[in-house]
Amino acid sequence: MMRLRLVTALLALSAGACASDEPSSQAAVEEGGAPIQPEQGIYGMAPAAAGGVPSVIMLKRVGVTAVRTETGSPARIDQFGLTFSPTRLLTHLGDTTVFSNSESAVAHNVRIRALSDGVDILDADANPGERITVTLPTTGGYDVLCDMHPGMTAFIFASDTGQSVFAETDGTFLLDSVPPGTYTVQLWTADGGFHDARSIEITVGSTGIDLTTPG
Repeated sequence: MMRLRLVTALLALSAGACASDEPSSQAAVEEGGAPIQPEQGIYGMAPAAAGGVPSVIMLKRVGVTAVRTETGSPARIDQFGLTFSPTRLLTHLGDTTVFSNSESAVAHNVRIRALSDGVDILDADANPGERITVTLPTTGGYDVLCDMHPGMTAFIFASDTGQSVFAETDGTFLLDSVPPGTYTVQLWTADGGFHDARSIEITVGSTGIDLTTPG
């Protein structure tokens, strides 16, 4: 019997962007550590991962109301081989995430906890073949745990702008396919939460930015 507990309290997080298109891919790094510059977009440095959780960079175009593009299918995290797969997920705020247990005979648990205040927003048993759906309530980072197997962990970040990306462990990042214009850049880190937003003018081609120091 699946055990499901939802905590309805809203989490005290602030957000600085709005939804647009799909999240961009991870930053690529050339041999030698130099970031590959996008054909059209931004690249640069953010704070390195804290406690294994990478920084998140979010963009909102100033003066433009973004139109949400539906993905057509929910984000998914599977439990198999005593691991969550994927172990890191960037999703739209308001989208549904589906957890499944593909083990043949191993029961699991899904506990989702907000990093902001440690409040559990989901605590559910997941038997083989079962699926659990959840919609994260606010923008921010969430730890995903299995109470039955403490070594199983994952991380989800719910962003309210589709122009978002995880930085690499060392802080390098890249966001491609960003049209020229004036944008607000919002940085989130596991040890600092939402940092002060800053403005950036994205020109034709590659635009670099250093988010490791206050803007």
